[in-house]
This record gives sequence, structure tokens and C-alpha cells, in this order.
Amino acid sequence: MQINLLCSLRNLPEHLFTEKKNEPWGGVDIGALLLLKKNIIPVMAVGDFDSISQEEKEYISEYIELDAHKSEKDDTDLALGVIQSIKAGYTEINIYGATGGRLDHFLGALQILEKPEYKAQNITIKLIDDKNELQYLGKGKHYVKKDLKYRYISLIPVMYPTVLSLSHFKYNLNKEVLRLGSTLTISNELEGDVGEVEVCWGGIILSRSSD
Repeated sequence: MQINLLCSLRNLPEHLFTEKKNEPWGGVDIGALLLLKKNIIPVMAVGDFDSISQEEKEYISEYIELDAHKSEKDDTDLALGVIQSIKAGYTEINIYGATGGRLDHFLGALQILEKPEYKAQNITIKLIDDKNELQYLGKGKHYVKKDLKYRYISLIPVMYPTVLSLSHFKYNLNKEVLRLGSTLTISNELEGDVGEVEVCWGGIILSRSSD
């Protein structure tokens, strides 16, 4: 099952909510309020809700029960949203509105992608905005389908060294050792309809971009 989590409206096309109106949505903190304003009733509303007023909390509560947490907590609101989504049985989680704001929050979102427990459970998590799609790929073979919206593909190591092989790309690799500071795998493109990414050792963030 798939769910979309909304954190904010940053870097998102307006048509997103029209196209995905009938899909399950979860609101992360203010995201729950924003979904209601888009005439979408979320299936969950998670966070400490410190970015909205008491009146707005009461408004959200008219439609859905708040899963409210204290501001002093061990996880970010987004991390709590992902945890709640997995508990509800969702295995594909698309996160919107988590880019373009505070860099520490963005880096925290990347850490969520890398969580080993999620890979072990075959949970797919993506960070998506109007120009980018990010997900974590661990050890093993992965297949990347051509998408005209996302022409450029970068593979960013998150462990060192990472050993990587690429097939059916403009720039292929054969068990290339990527060491700290390397930018070798930034801005590649598919040559065919499907590219093969083999992470022989380590882990990467797969970044797909439109420009």
C-alpha cells in the first residue's frame, strides 16, 4: 500500500493535489491543515503541531484525531509520520514538501531514507518535489526505469567506500570504488529504457532530477 505524506507546500506543483486527490494522504504537523485546505481529508495527522494555533488544531480535530507529541522528543515530526505509516501497513511512502526549507530538516529526512530497519522490511520511501525524487539504495541490484520527467540521475554515496556498477547508462561503471569526496557519479543519464544499478558494497542516495 502507498501513502503520501505532506510536510509543507514548498517546491510542489499545484496540480499534485488534483492528480492525487483520491490517494491516501497523511499530514505531518502543519501538513494536516494544508491538506484540509486542499479539500483532502488525511488518514492521519502526526507531529507536535507547534507551527499551528490552538484554533487550527481544533479545526483539524473536527475531521481526524490528532496524533500529537510533545515538542521535546527523540524523532522529528516527519520521522514520526513515517513510523505511523508503517504501523498502519503502508510499504510505499512518498514524502512531499520536505525540501527547500531548513537544511537540518532536509538532512534529517535523508537519514530517514537510510534507516536499515526500513530496508529490511522492504519499505520504499521517496522524497519528492517539483524537480527531484530521492530514495536510498542499499547493497544489491536495483533497476531504474526511464522517466522523461527525471532525465538526470545522480548516485550519491552515503557510506565509504561504496563500490558501484552501472549498466545501460551514458556513463557505465564496473565495480568502481567511490571514496570520500568523489563527484564521479553526479549527473548521469539512462541509455535504454531500464538501467541497472548494482551496489556491491555500501549505500547510495539515488537522485533523479528534471534539470
